[in-house]
Amino acid sequence: MSEVKTSPAASIDLIDESFDPKKSNTYHLSMLSNGKKLSYAILDTNTNKYLVLSSQTETFPKFETLEKLGSNFKSVTCAVAHPKFTLIPSALFDIENKNSLLAFNHPIEKGEKTHSDTLRGMDAKNLFTISEELESAVKKQFPKAHVVHNSTAFIEGLLLQNKNSRHKKVFANLHSNYFEIVILEGGELLFSNAFQYKTAEDIAYYILFVYEQLHLNPEEIELTLSGEIEKTAQEHTLLYNYIRHVKFASFPDSFKYSYKFEDVPSHKFWTLFTQYLTTA
Repeated sequence: MSEVKTSPAASIDLIDESFDPKKSNTYHLSMLSNGKKLSYAILDTNTNKYLVLSSQTETFPKFETLEKLGSNFKSVTCAVAHPKFTLIPSALFDIENKNSLLAFNHPIEKGEKTHSDTLRGMDAKNLFTISEELESAVKKQFPKAHVVHNSTAFIEGLLLQNKNSRHKKVFANLHSNYFEIVILEGGELLFSNAFQYKTAEDIAYYILFVYEQLHLNPEEIELTLSGEIEKTAQEHTLLYNYIRHVKFASFPDSFKYSYKFEDVPSHKFWTLFTQYLTTA
C-alpha cells in the first residue's frame, strides 16, 4: 500500500483586474480552513462572479492578511474541514442538547466547541466541532463571520446543482486525510458520511463499501470527485478499475468566474465556491 499524495501545496493567488477593495461592501468572502491551510475566494454579489481565489499554506491560518482585500464585506463565511460532523433531522434537534447529540458519534475534545448549521436544501441540522482557537481568530478579524462545516457547503451545492436529476449519483470530496461522500437520488439526499484514510486503497475500499451497502451498481452509478485530488493521482486510477463512470466535478454552475481561474482545476475548490449558498 502506498501513502496518498494529495494535491501539491503550492500557493495560489489570483485577482481579477475588476476587483476593488473599496467595493468590499458588495462582496462575499468565503474562507476554508483545516487548521493548517487557508483558502479563500471573493464573490462580487452584484455580478455573481468570483474575482479572487487564494490558497496559502501556513502553520496556522493568518486571517489578518486578508485586511488588504477589504474590511467591510457584505457577508463572510468560514468553513472548517474535518470528519467530526453529523446530520440530525430538524425534528430531533435540540440546541440545549447539541453537545450530547454530537458526542454520540464523535468525541468532543478539550478546546473544542459544538456548532450547528441549517441545511436549507433539506429539513436537517449539521452538528460539528470547531477549535476555540480557530473560532477566536476568525471572529477577531471578521466579527460577523458565519462559521459553517465544509460538508454543509458540499451538500447544499450538490442539492442545488442536481435538483432536476432523477438518477442516483455518488460524490466524494477529498481532503488531505479524510473525504466526505454524498449520494443523491431524485435530487434529494440519500446518504452522507465521512471516512478517514491514509492510502489510495483506503479511499477505494470505503467508496466501494458504500456502493455495496447501498446496493449501487458500480457499472452504472456515476462517481464525481472534487477537492484535493489530482487527475493523475493513484487513487483516481485505482477507482477507475472498479467504477466504470468516474469524473471530476466542473465549476459550480451557480456562479461566474474570472478568466484568471482558467488554469485552476475545476474540481479543486468546489466547496469553497458553494460556501456562499449557505448564506442564502
